[in-house]
Amino acid sequence: MTRLNRIYKELGIALDGLKKGILEIAITTSENSQVAKLLFRIFELEKKVDRLYTDIGKTIYELRHLPFNEVLNNPHIKDYMETVKTIQSDISKIEKEIHLLREDTVKPKLEELKQYMRRGGYTVEEVPVEKESFMAGKTVGEWPLPPGVIVIAVIHLDLFTIPAEDLCLEAGDRVFLMGPRDKINEVISLFASSERLT
Repeated sequence: MTRLNRIYKELGIALDGLKKGILEIAITTSENSQVAKLLFRIFELEKKVDRLYTDIGKTIYELRHLPFNEVLNNPHIKDYMETVKTIQSDISKIEKEIHLLREDTVKPKLEELKQYMRRGGYTVEEVPVEKESFMAGKTVGEWPLPPGVIVIAVIHLDLFTIPAEDLCLEAGDRVFLMGPRDKINEVISLFASSERLT
């Protein structure tokens, strides 16, 4: 048992070191000190959760002679689990706050970029991939895009991605195209359902 405790302790120290390293990188690269402070708060809360999981493990070990239902209904276990849920909820709220702060930092830059694009006759359009459209089931490399139109991002299976040529589009995906307005208008119909075009 002491050997297991020593391994767990060493592993915990290594993980703490890794988290601190990641945190330091986040703080030094962050443009916003508020974001850095919030990241540090998440780090502290995650350490609390780790300690709670250790306490839960110890309590379950001490109660191992009891039937499983009694262990689950133990007031200490219930308290620990409620505390873990509360902390995880707090972490989620902080992550949302970080997301909003980062959006606020990026918005002015994007607005400036949009102004330059409009002056040059360029635009960015978000186009949904509809069922039975010409593009559904095709890979990025197969898209017949006119010269000057590029794909800057795809929301695929609810995940943001900068698409590789082998990414295959599915109905419901969202594609972000950049290029001259008239050229993008030529492409948009390819993403629409063939039923809607007839």
